[in-house]
Amino acid sequence: MNFIEQSIQRGEHRIYGQDHTGEEPTIILMHGFPDNLHLYDRLVRYLSPPRRVVAFDFLGWGASDKPFGYPYTAKNQEADLDGVVKQLNLGQVVLVAHDASGPPAIDWALNHPNQVASLVLLNTYYCAMPTLRQPEAIFLFSTPLVRNVARPISGMFGHLIFRRMYRWQVGRFFRDFCAGLVSTVRCHTKHASRLLQFE
Repeated sequence: MNFIEQSIQRGEHRIYGQDHTGEEPTIILMHGFPDNLHLYDRLVRYLSPPRRVVAFDFLGWGASDKPFGYPYTAKNQEADLDGVVKQLNLGQVVLVAHDASGPPAIDWALNHPNQVASLVLLNTYYCAMPTLRQPEAIFLFSTPLVRNVARPISGMFGHLIFRRMYRWQVGRFFRDFCAGLVSTVRCHTKHASRLLQFE
């Protein structure tokens, strides 16, 4: 996979990105939490070529800077995205947002409607929801101060704590929906190339 590593300045901090050459409009891939740009590694080869694809790590994640005490809010993530678009001199873009990158992608699209060719939302949300809560595994292994304690303790027990939490929180979803999902994925996979066509 050929790409150019990008270092995007965001104030005194640095955002890490990968820029895959191709035609416009550029597809911008945004990860959720806890994750990084490698979420899309297997997808990029189907998009670029023909399209230019930019994937980046939000501040605090992956290879981007992790400033201590920095407020990791949707507003700041929207500014991360804006910095990527401006510093890479991108014209029209296709925003692909997964999970917690949905709100900043939607807000950026609302504030820059002339620059958005398409908005693709994957398993995300938008609005303050009283019932929305952070899963315990994300809190334990992604909150900077807590993860510094949780990861070593989990490692002492062969990461049993993490595996159990993952199976408890995520495993139920896969078991419940797996049978129906396999046939759905097979059906949609043969039509997936049509979804990548832009006019």
